[in-house]
Formats: sequence, structure tokens, C-alpha cells
Amino acid sequence: MQYRAFTSVVFVTLLTGCIPPPPTSSNSPAPSGTPAPSTDAPAPPMERVAATAGVGKKGQSLKNETGMVVEPVKQLFKFEQKAVFDLQIKPALEIYRGTNGYYPKTHEEFMEKIIKANNLSLPELPAGQTYVYDPEQGQLMVERPQQ
Repeated sequence: MQYRAFTSVVFVTLLTGCIPPPPTSSNSPAPSGTPAPSTDAPAPPMERVAATAGVGKKGQSLKNETGMVVEPVKQLFKFEQKAVFDLQIKPALEIYRGTNGYYPKTHEEFMEKIIKANNLSLPELPAGQTYVYDPEQGQLMVERPQQ
């Protein structure tokens, strides 16, 4: 019983944000005499991947971590995303197709008729990534910098 209580405390601690954020680069201004970096850098090539469990922002900082405590937390985040993509959006799309004879024809129609109509919330994505609905495949995709 003590092990269960300890595990619960550790799990709640991890979920409430007690994991330190990954180090970030310094945004201090460049020393005088050094030219400022160009803001007109070319955009990185983008790719589209299916919106599946694991694309969301939650859990990304744990991607390369392992351990007895980390693995259940990673699986929890994946399950939350899988519940949205596979247990909510896919059935809503199939019901829409069954009712109308076709999948939504545009991203806007998808957002209105599937996401808003079913009161769904899409998992937050890492910076620089966006959701894009592909009407040809009838599938939600994530557009992100090519990896």
C-alpha cells in the first residue's frame, strides 16, 4: 500500500509541472559591433504527417527519457492524444461521411462540422506546427518542419 501511495505522489508531482523545462538559448542582445542576425532566414522545408498520438506538445520533453516513472507519464500523454484522434475525431468523420455521403471538403468545414460541432479540443502542438485537414484523404494532418 505504501508503494501505491508513493507512486501516486510521484505521478501527481510530474503531472503538475514539477519537471524542469528543457534549457533554452539565451536571447541576450548581440554585443556592440556584431551585426544582428538576419530575420529573413528561409523557412525550413515543411512536411505533413498524420495527426496521431505523439504529435502533441505534451510529452515532447520526455521523448528521449526512460525510467520507471517517466514511461507511464509518456504513455498517459500518448493515450490522451490517441483518445482525441482515434476515439473522437475518426468516428465523427465517419458519421459525417455516412450522413452526407462525403468527408468535409475544406479545412474550415472540418473545423466547423467535426471539431466545433462535437465540442472537441485538439491537443496543443509544438511551436511552428499546425493542424491541416486533408480533404482528399479525409484525415487530419500536422504540418511541421521536415525532420
